[in-house]
Amino acid sequence: MTKDIFGKVDLNNGQALDNRLVMAPMTTQCAFHDGSVTDELINYYGRRAGGPAAIIVESTFIDNYGRAFEGALGADSDDKIHGLTKLASAIKDKGSKALIQLYHAGRMGVPELNMGRQPVSASNIKALRDNAVEPRTLETDEIEDIIRDFKDSSIRVMKAGFDGVELHGANTYLLQQFFSPHSNRREDEWGGDRLKRTLFAKSVIQAVKEAAVEFGKPDFIIGYRFSPEELEEPGINFDDTMFLLNELAEYPIDYFHFSTNSWSRTSIIDTTDEELLIDKYLRDASDELRKIPIMGAGGIFSKEDVRLALAAGYDLLSIAKAHLVNPDFVNILKNNRLPETVLREGDNERLSIPHPLWNILGFLKSK
Repeated sequence: MTKDIFGKVDLNNGQALDNRLVMAPMTTQCAFHDGSVTDELINYYGRRAGGPAAIIVESTFIDNYGRAFEGALGADSDDKIHGLTKLASAIKDKGSKALIQLYHAGRMGVPELNMGRQPVSASNIKALRDNAVEPRTLETDEIEDIIRDFKDSSIRVMKAGFDGVELHGANTYLLQQFFSPHSNRREDEWGGDRLKRTLFAKSVIQAVKEAAVEFGKPDFIIGYRFSPEELEEPGINFDDTMFLLNELAEYPIDYFHFSTNSWSRTSIIDTTDEELLIDKYLRDASDELRKIPIMGAGGIFSKEDVRLALAAGYDLLSIAKAHLVNPDFVNILKNNRLPETVLREGDNERLSIPHPLWNILGFLKSK
């Protein structure tokens, strides 16, 4: 059955999205030094609201010492609520749902951005990247504190008016680190076999669900983003990922979100395997997992791209670059117009692109 691009998508919690297109979370690096919302952020997101069913605001730290990059947005303290309220309103006033991505960098944390503190992780295993710092192994009480930080940050964004959160279990951040056999070498209840390594993610999800009930928002949207594979050895393979998702589906989550550079991605571990990851996902999904919308990402620039990705089996599509270049991308598709594909001189002002983001967008600028 052909999926209607602009038809409603029902979520398990009773909420519905107005269409199948979502603005992807993209780091702008333009928050204030303490992680507070800037006018640039409000203008940037407000300019792109109204077309996509939801906007997922960029990765937002839940712990002041869990940052991965400069200019990061934060939800770690109550003084952030005022700015976050303005940000949520800028999105919702145009008709899009406002979601926000919550994360802790774990071993991807940068000491210079975290007051010189050593990064932390499930175990003291360095990330496989240049200049990686050996992390400190988290104590049990610290793990519980971080779970509480996810809960408290969720309450703050509820107070700010956000419709939901996306838990960032991808891109090698802390949620992924606890599931990965590379970064998690623990032998207590938080590590060990594959099932035990799911406990941290389950505990964070449960904490956010408790926050929603306590706050009186049982229909608060909770999504989960995941990286399907890791290059590290030992690392996460796609069979591991399906095990994780089938476990998390029991809670349940309101949507799952692939983190890939293309909706048609194949394995990065076995480059001879030509089967699409979405085909593997659909084949191996449990009955419970099949009830949860799956969001694809990457390589979507046109209406034909959207049709092909939906036909491949995705229920929702997370669109990044096209929304940067075309703030009205969804309406452009509705009116069968061709979207722009490059940025030109002066577009940063015309399209409300924050200056820090503009400075790193060379790959999209016309020569």
